[in-house]
Amino acid sequence: MYSTGHLIWIGISAVLIIGGFFAIRVRKPTMDQVLKACLIVGVVSEVTKVFSVTSILPMVTPEIAATESGQALTYVPIGQYTPYLKMEHLPLEMCSLMIVFLIAALLLKSGIWRTRLLTLMYITGTIGGLMGILLSYIATEYNSAAEFLLAPRAWQYFLYHSMVVTLGLYLGFEYNGGVSLWHWKSTMIGLLLLDLPTFYLNSIFSQPAYLNGEPVGILYRTNFFSSYVNPLGLVLTEKWQWFAYLGIRLLLATALITLMLWIPTILQHRKAKNADLTL
Repeated sequence: MYSTGHLIWIGISAVLIIGGFFAIRVRKPTMDQVLKACLIVGVVSEVTKVFSVTSILPMVTPEIAATESGQALTYVPIGQYTPYLKMEHLPLEMCSLMIVFLIAALLLKSGIWRTRLLTLMYITGTIGGLMGILLSYIATEYNSAAEFLLAPRAWQYFLYHSMVVTLGLYLGFEYNGGVSLWHWKSTMIGLLLLDLPTFYLNSIFSQPAYLNGEPVGILYRTNFFSSYVNPLGLVLTEKWQWFAYLGIRLLLATALITLMLWIPTILQHRKAKNADLTL
């Protein structure tokens, strides 16, 4: 169920994306200018996120304390403090990786590898950015619309994802840089290479609870690329259900990526055909 604050931010994001895309169409900046502007937004956003979600926590040591009902584990501060960033905020999500892609695209300048990278950025920016806006996990962190609108974290999150979507739309529908079905294979390989490590990272960064040397539950989990937990929040209790989810996820992603690469390909063919007719 969408909260009022989340719906407001979806509306703001839609205005920013549409306005940003048409501003680019009118002003017609160069590719490098667009990439540099997005990189600045991305770096400022990431810095804002880090300082927003980092907490100063005391260093503690575990101790067993006596209680009326027996003994209990407690943590006693030792007088020192340290900044701490939850693992879920590591820049390992699809949209966070856009900063790395932007730097790589600026360094590559031209060639087939840059075109492949820009195609990957078109797919990850458009799909990942829209999913981030519509299925925002931070929507559960705020209790009211006013709190949602006043939180720096919310501003950072939705402005950044609006930029990512705008960049994706620009690469696919405005920049004549070769984004097409010709790069379907390299795009799928790139996404798989990004996705596969999360099957390890999500377990490495999760915190299991053990009983008699066997894991009996999870105290804390990460879910990079939604490879462990589906974004709809459906509860999967069996391994075969998780396998089924992964299969459906792969099929939907393949179909959506194919469609999104087919659309600019058709538009480019029509544009080239119309240009030939005017000669």
